[in-house]
Amino acid sequence: MQVIKEAFAYADMIKIGHTLFALPFALAGLCLAWANGWAVDAFQIAMILVAFTAARAAAMGFNRIVDRRIDAKNPRTKMRPTVSGAISTNAAKFFTIFCSGIFIASAFAINPLCGWLSFPALAMLLGYSYSKRFTSASHLWLGLAISVAPTAAWIAASATLDPRILTLSSALLFQIAAFDVIYALQDIDFDKNYGLHSIPARFGKDNALRIAAFMLVLAFLSLIASGYLFGLGIPYFACTALIGAGYAFAIYSTKRFSAKKISDIFFYLNAGSSMLILAGSATALI
Repeated sequence: MQVIKEAFAYADMIKIGHTLFALPFALAGLCLAWANGWAVDAFQIAMILVAFTAARAAAMGFNRIVDRRIDAKNPRTKMRPTVSGAISTNAAKFFTIFCSGIFIASAFAINPLCGWLSFPALAMLLGYSYSKRFTSASHLWLGLAISVAPTAAWIAASATLDPRILTLSSALLFQIAAFDVIYALQDIDFDKNYGLHSIPARFGKDNALRIAAFMLVLAFLSLIASGYLFGLGIPYFACTALIGAGYAFAIYSTKRFSAKKISDIFFYLNAGSSMLILAGSATALI
């Protein structure tokens, strides 16, 4: 029973459900690589999934360690496992180091290029945890750190970099950054009071939503460019159209509904958009 309780605590700490935001983009990058002649075997696919999961877990663990004192003061986050004591600081540190090691090892298992690139990628992921202390562009930092997922999947499959895949990374960058701006609306007053930097805290709700909308336009245009450059067909662009509608609804609903609904908007529309891009990209294999 205790083991199950601890497992749920760790799942809560790393927000395991949020893997639906970036993992589909990584798999989409893998589909595009495969469709362009870079076949991968079961071992490579397994290592890609392990590397992605470990990198994200390390980043979330590190964030919870770094932010534990801030989280304790925020009513929205004061029950996080590293604050409530469900996971001790030392246990969280061990977990983060362990996941970082798994990420680096699995990256090298894929190919040497992925292995060496894992170090700057991990530094970028971990560094995000400090960004809110000095820049309102922390949302873009998060987006950039996560946006390597589809490009990394391409490199894992091909051991080369094709500039076309950067359009998919660009879409993920702006999607993650935009939804993080929306998510930060929940903490606008807290961030102001404690001197933390975010776009909502600096520019206010209405301007923050305008900035998020602009980022989502850039994400949508990046998806269009990706489909064009890879020569994808009608099913891909149909998925892209649905994603665009979802983006528009995200902005509309955030304006219309109460702050309590922001978390649901953030999760379902972010995850839904990512799943659609995977579905659209997978059609390249048909």
